[in-house]
Amino acid sequence: MKRFPRLHSSLFNLHDDRSRGRCVMLTSSIICAINTWLTTDIFYTSFLMIYGIDLVNIGIIAFIPYIASCFSIFSPSLLERFQKRRWVLVGGKLLYYTLNILGITLVPVIVADPTLRVVCFASIIFLANLINALIGSGISIWHLNFIPEHIRADYFLKQSTISSFIGIGISLISGVVADALSASPYANTIIILFRYVAYGLALIDVIVLALPKEYPYPRSHDRPRLRDIVTMPFSSKPFMLTMLVIVLHTFCTNVPTSFVNYYLLNNVGVQYTYIYAINMVYPFMLLFLQPIARRLINRFGWFKVLAVSMLIHAPSWVAYACVTGGNYLWLFTATRIFQHVVGVCLNTAYSNIAYVNLPPRDQTNYYSFYLLGTNMSAFLGMMLGTGLIALIGDHAPILLGMPFTSVQLLLLIQALGNLVVPVVIFSCFRMLDPNARLAAK
Repeated sequence: MKRFPRLHSSLFNLHDDRSRGRCVMLTSSIICAINTWLTTDIFYTSFLMIYGIDLVNIGIIAFIPYIASCFSIFSPSLLERFQKRRWVLVGGKLLYYTLNILGITLVPVIVADPTLRVVCFASIIFLANLINALIGSGISIWHLNFIPEHIRADYFLKQSTISSFIGIGISLISGVVADALSASPYANTIIILFRYVAYGLALIDVIVLALPKEYPYPRSHDRPRLRDIVTMPFSSKPFMLTMLVIVLHTFCTNVPTSFVNYYLLNNVGVQYTYIYAINMVYPFMLLFLQPIARRLINRFGWFKVLAVSMLIHAPSWVAYACVTGGNYLWLFTATRIFQHVVGVCLNTAYSNIAYVNLPPRDQTNYYSFYLLGTNMSAFLGMMLGTGLIALIGDHAPILLGMPFTSVQLLLLIQALGNLVVPVVIFSCFRMLDPNARLAAK
């Protein structure tokens, strides 16, 4: 087995429409990976902290996109009216990037009042994600044509490896720069500058997204019907059980996600460079372990690999909850590296779960329902996390002789979720797994 597999010529090339489409998807995923590190995560938390946004308001701002994304229920009614959707989708993406990156960056320049600033942040984030909700499923269904089932595992593994190397590599360089200037008058300027760089990359992404061929969209009805987004998914039991897995996983994952970076920066005292250096281990794990992940998925299926990976992953969230300023050099490092190793199978399997039981017709309706479910569950998870943060405040309950802050308690909830989801998968496996359904017939 080769540990350093080359990109297969039939997977990424410019000689046929589907391969060119995969090249576009790969390029877009690389840009999105870079922008994710530059405009979300640690740097986004730092950007908000520059303008005095506290932990509770950071939580509120974080779940606003998920409220807006619930409007994806109207996406099929809009998109199914267009037999060709390219320019609607590309135009919507441009508007989303302009509001979500450039608009948010300019708010503090224009608005001085702290309360009004939070309101403007919230309003622009809501509008940007409302637009993205209406066009997001359209882009995914358009691009699904380029990754047929027989190459999907290979594609996701290679895409994850390449985009992770580049995205996390850029973030590591950015973290070094940010730490080097942390004691200078330019510390805040560099965080803001990263957002302008990200907007330039976003414009390139918009151009790239307009390039691939657009295929016809099969559907059952000539005219879109709003009720189809609910009635069609509920008519497919395998799809709805898949949604149950996705919703539970998304809910538990998002309980602590808005607050972990704040905790690491303020309570633990970890530097940008250290966090990104640890993150840089993940693409190397992908590179070494992707043949094993591919073989496991081919042998046991997407759902079984996901379930076992989550069970193995669960104890690491308990360890993460025990990270403090006194032990992070060894405990945070060991925990994150362990999560990277297990995450290769977990993330690869989860990346395709939404497509495993996706029916071949009316996919915009099914995918919009999927987006609605994931965004609602993410919103509820963040709401629970924010509510617990506000309720617990500065109190630190004692567990097993150790004081736990509110963020640490949220990480324990995620550990519990990593036990619950596999139970659901194994109890419904015969209906979830396509091969198991065929064997039962």
